[in-house]
Amino acid sequence: MAYPLMLRELIIHLDTGEYNILPVNNPKIIGPVDYGWDKYHTNLHMTGRRDPEIMTFGGGPLAGSRIPGTRRLVFTGYSPLWDGFYISSLGGAAYIFHRVGVDFVTLIGAAPEDSVLLLNHRNGDVQIRLEPINPDLIWTGYADNEGNRTIGFYALQQAIYDRYKHEYDDDWVRVFCVGPAARNTNQGIIGSNHIRKGVITPIDDWAGRGGLGSRLLQVHHLAGCIFGGDWIDPDLQDSKEIDAYFQTYYQQSMIKTDLGATEKYRYVPGFQTGGTFGVNMHTVEEKLLSFNYTSVYYEISQRLEQHKNFILNHYLKQFNEEIIEPKLFSHCGEPCSVVCKKYKDQYKKDYEPYQALGPLCGVFDQRAAEELNHFVDAMALDAIQIGGTVSWLMELITEGLIDPSDFGLPPADQLHFQFASGPDEFDVVKDSQRNADYAKNIISMILFEPQGEPFRKGIRFAAKYLDEKAHRDEPGKRSIDRAVFTSHGRTGCMTPNQYWVPGMLAPMPMMGKYFVYYGGEYLAPRELGRQCVYRMVYELFSENSGVCRFHRKWVEAIIDEIITAHYDLNLDYKKHQFLLSREIFDHEGPTVVFWESGRVIDMLERFLQDWVDRGLQNADLQNWLERFKQNKRQAAWEFWEEVRAGIEEAFMAGPEAVPDILPPYRAARLDIMEQKKNSS
Repeated sequence: MAYPLMLRELIIHLDTGEYNILPVNNPKIIGPVDYGWDKYHTNLHMTGRRDPEIMTFGGGPLAGSRIPGTRRLVFTGYSPLWDGFYISSLGGAAYIFHRVGVDFVTLIGAAPEDSVLLLNHRNGDVQIRLEPINPDLIWTGYADNEGNRTIGFYALQQAIYDRYKHEYDDDWVRVFCVGPAARNTNQGIIGSNHIRKGVITPIDDWAGRGGLGSRLLQVHHLAGCIFGGDWIDPDLQDSKEIDAYFQTYYQQSMIKTDLGATEKYRYVPGFQTGGTFGVNMHTVEEKLLSFNYTSVYYEISQRLEQHKNFILNHYLKQFNEEIIEPKLFSHCGEPCSVVCKKYKDQYKKDYEPYQALGPLCGVFDQRAAEELNHFVDAMALDAIQIGGTVSWLMELITEGLIDPSDFGLPPADQLHFQFASGPDEFDVVKDSQRNADYAKNIISMILFEPQGEPFRKGIRFAAKYLDEKAHRDEPGKRSIDRAVFTSHGRTGCMTPNQYWVPGMLAPMPMMGKYFVYYGGEYLAPRELGRQCVYRMVYELFSENSGVCRFHRKWVEAIIDEIITAHYDLNLDYKKHQFLLSREIFDHEGPTVVFWESGRVIDMLERFLQDWVDRGLQNADLQNWLERFKQNKRQAAWEFWEEVRAGIEEAFMAGPEAVPDILPPYRAARLDIMEQKKNSS
């Protein structure tokens, strides 16, 4: 049975508290990214401002269904860090948000003072109000009814929950809020923990990239939101209908298909580990990025030795013994058999935070990494972004390029920050703790001390500030040449995701996410550009559907069928996401900036050299390496331009050029049809 897609929006004018609940009548809007981009783009044209005072959040069209992984809460708006439109989402929260009875929320303007937004649905009515709150006071420390004391984001979340939970039913309530980093940096994030049986669990999730938490507090004066309600969506509850989609294309039930597609995030028997941390740390091998990316300069054998001694024999071993063997797994707050969240005590462990605030900062021990990561989470600070900034500063201090006393930091001899591959060079426990302690000092300086002001605007701004202050313009001596980031607009930047692949440095319109091709094989740069566009289109199959990308193996193959068939939409889903991608590129792409850092260029060159060292025979690869040897910066510019040309070609070619991703049965059926056609 087909249902009409009936979407509702809640528009809140924060300055007055007035609001409207309206049907969404725009046929171009199906998901939360469609909605957010439409509001952002419309408001931008109305105001002429690149940073319109508008933010949206909401779930996807399947948020009320029984399908696992379909309940991410997606935020969109202007990113003060990236200097442009951005998307950031957190897991499971739309499972509760859907009970409010609206699909999307638009925030316009600013509340008169720092406030909490309350959203509820009771007895057929949507209830909305703003309540004043003093987050700065609560961040310093808050004790719950059991006497458990927390700080920062965790304190504010608990305080909001304790203050207003009586207005909600049982566990049908959730909170999202910000931390101290949102007050005066552009890197503050939005966090939310799963609540179960009236207790806020250790399972936190984050809209963790783009600095939208900073935007929420600094521009809209919202410190948090508590939401829930009693509205129940009757849509997509029929298990027979849902299973039919999976049976048609996979010949098995939804649950079996999902479990097979998400093995990495649960448990991989062949690796005897699981989750993003376990699998990625097991497989990263010589591609491990450590000590502010200086690992890229070392031989493959040395990097493999580092991986063996510090990761397999210690960092990953601790994780497996403490989490995988006792099966300390959970989910993000929606019913989902993947149980991708791996945790010990109050510490939830994912690959990228425990990599950026781990090996990248010279930390290879779980105890040290737990302290550092939990502190960053309490500050509600982008872990990848701050990991890049902290490791960069640690290298500058170690190399004598800045004086730590100028920033109120301890002497350099309290660090051990040089590439090491064995225990004779680096004490994996003691030196990891030294580096983690120093990293916390740097973060505290950035957040709370006057000397930290330049770093609050991002690594790109800070690097230029340091070099101008020191009159440093010699290549190799400039601090910016030790920093790793991609650039956008006048001030925007992003520390890349923690994979040593060229795609993570590509000139795409929204970096810091997986809207790029991040495979590790060698691709000619123009082909890499095309593949980045294809990846962005398919990433929007998840993001614009409100679906967790951990389920992407089946999502990218049949989510279009589920949505268009169930809602009887006359829609080419791939074309829809392609046109959305192209609109974002047309607006944001022209302000992407060529690599400003020598370290970024070195990472690319070393990536190419690694393939030659492995014995890859490829004329195009050899040609590029020769060009890098002759004139590194010129070759990097030409490579960047080639990637850019591939991106533009792919967008010019239209949606038909984007390859289809087909589920097994559909692919087999098309193959049989093609064989019959050829034989006839």
